[in-house]
This record gives sequence, C-alpha cells and structure tokens, in this order.
Amino acid sequence: MRPPPVSSARSSTVALVVAALLLVAGCTGTPPGPGPAEPGAGFPLTLEHAFGTTTLPARPRRVVALGAADVAVARELGADVVGGLRNAGESQPQAPYLAPFPDGVLTIDELEPLPLERIAAYRPDVVLAVSSYLVTDRDAYERLSAIAPTVVHRDTLFGATMQDDARRIGAALGVPDRAEELVARADRAVAALRAELPGLAGRSVLVGQARGDVIPVIVDPANQSTALTRALGLGLPPTFAADPPAGDGVAPGTVALSYEEAGRLAEADLVVMSFPTAADRRRFEGDPVVARALARTTYVPIGLDEAIALQAPNVVSTGWLLDRLRPALPRVAAAPATGR
Repeated sequence: MRPPPVSSARSSTVALVVAALLLVAGCTGTPPGPGPAEPGAGFPLTLEHAFGTTTLPARPRRVVALGAADVAVARELGADVVGGLRNAGESQPQAPYLAPFPDGVLTIDELEPLPLERIAAYRPDVVLAVSSYLVTDRDAYERLSAIAPTVVHRDTLFGATMQDDARRIGAALGVPDRAEELVARADRAVAALRAELPGLAGRSVLVGQARGDVIPVIVDPANQSTALTRALGLGLPPTFAADPPAGDGVAPGTVALSYEEAGRLAEADLVVMSFPTAADRRRFEGDPVVARALARTTYVPIGLDEAIALQAPNVVSTGWLLDRLRPALPRVAAAPATGR
C-alpha cells in the first residue's frame, strides 16, 4: 500500500494534514430523488477492484462519494452527489476548487466511524470510494455493498495514478470520455507549467508536515504527490531517495526527521511544509536549525487545503494547486541547484 505521507492506512491525509482538525459532521435529510435509473450504453458494467468485483446495473443517478477525489471528480463530471465527504481543510465543507454544494450534502467526516445509516438514508445508486480512507478493508466494503454497488480502489488505496483514479470514477458514472477530458486538462496544466519553467528540471523538493517533535517528509517515489512534483521536473534529494521507509508513528514511504536532523532540509531546492496547528508552525520556523536550513533553500508554507491537494492530488484540484504553488516556483527554477 502506498498511502500519502504521514499516517496509518485509516488516518491517511489525516496524520500529515488533518492532525489539528476537530470536525463535527452534521446529518440532514435528503429530498426525494428521481426514480430508478435505466440501463444505458455500457451498462450493466462490472469493475474489478481490491475486494472482488462490483456490477452496476445501470448508469447511477444518485451518488455518495466517500473520498476527496471521488467528490471532486464526480461533481466535475456532472453527477448528482447527494452525500459525501466533507473537506478536511480550511474551506469547509467543500474543497476551495469546487463550486458550492447544496446544504446538507457534505456531511461525512473522514475521522468518524463509517456512517452506514446516514449513507443508506441518501438512497444512493452507487457509492464511490476509490480515494476513501473510510473503506480500506473488505468488511467496510461489504457493509457498503449491502446499501448500494460500491466502487473502490483497484489494488491498493492510492496505488494508482490520479489519472487512473479519475478514469475508474468516470467509468462507474458512465461518462468515461468526459473523465478523459478531465485527465487531459490536468495533464495540460502540468505540461504548461513545466514548459513555462524548464529550470525546474533536475531540481529537488521535500513535501511534509511539521507536527509535534517530528518533521515527516515524503520519500516514496510512487506516492501520488511525488508523481505530481516529478511531472514538473522536481525529484527527491538523493539522500532522501535512498532512505528506507520510516518506522512506527508515520506511514511507510516517509521519513520523520527530528529537529536535530532538520538541517537536512537544505538538501532540497524546494521545501513545502504544512502544519496541524499554529504552534507547530511557530516551533518549526523559530527553530535555529530549521532557520539555517531554510535560508539555503526556497521555503513554501501551505495551509491544510493546499496540503490535502498536494498529498493526495486529483485531476480536478491540479490546476488550482499549481496556481497556489506557482509564485514560488520561478525562484526554484532560477536558483542554482543545491547539489547537496
């Protein structure tokens, strides 16, 4: 399994991004929806996944989306998302790159137990959980499948590219061609920025979150975040690329630096850091070892919205995220490579 940075399989983005959030998910009723869906082109459709197969008898009309990418892609594809995951960042309840949802739609909190009764009350035709930390085992999948056909990740959570996750969601919704358009749009945004800043090629980046006594950073080359930065030309510093997976307390594929080791941050041309709390940011930026390291690199502090979009990118968030990172990237492209 290749989860995003600093978390267990269940916590996901949470350990790196949402450690500071105390969310209260509401529960509201849903108005009556359309009648039963009718079979359309491509249906019935059977999709293979980590827990077997799911057959969709007809194109879904009512969608419950339990992951950030599931919500974003389904909404962008025009699906009727009647219930789904709240955004865990500052821009609650929906991610800042999405149009406002009707009241009472985004009421499921990633940190709460799987709310089966609430999901059933939405009367979904499909449950999308391709990018969901709520559905990481067969038991959760089977309980959801008793409510509606449930579509999860192909092999492991975040084991596919964000492009393939979008294709899976598009197939389940019966609009694969439109999903390809979203993929192409995201790929164009990345390609345009890389063409604009060719000096990014060969530079290095560290993405992480300073929390408590540790500074976990991503080192897994297969991580979706690493794949996105690599598409811009940014790699890992050589010594970080060679580091083994971290031990207890952080997810595989990450390295947790102590504050005594924070000088290693200077090995990267770009350091992108988020913080669960304002106190974590003050400690990080006020630490003398950190300050010396950051003086030798380009440092970009980001909020939780950006951190979520960077640690688990999707084809809808990509353009928004690149725009948020863009102001710092010319400095990285123009500066001499660290070579450290």
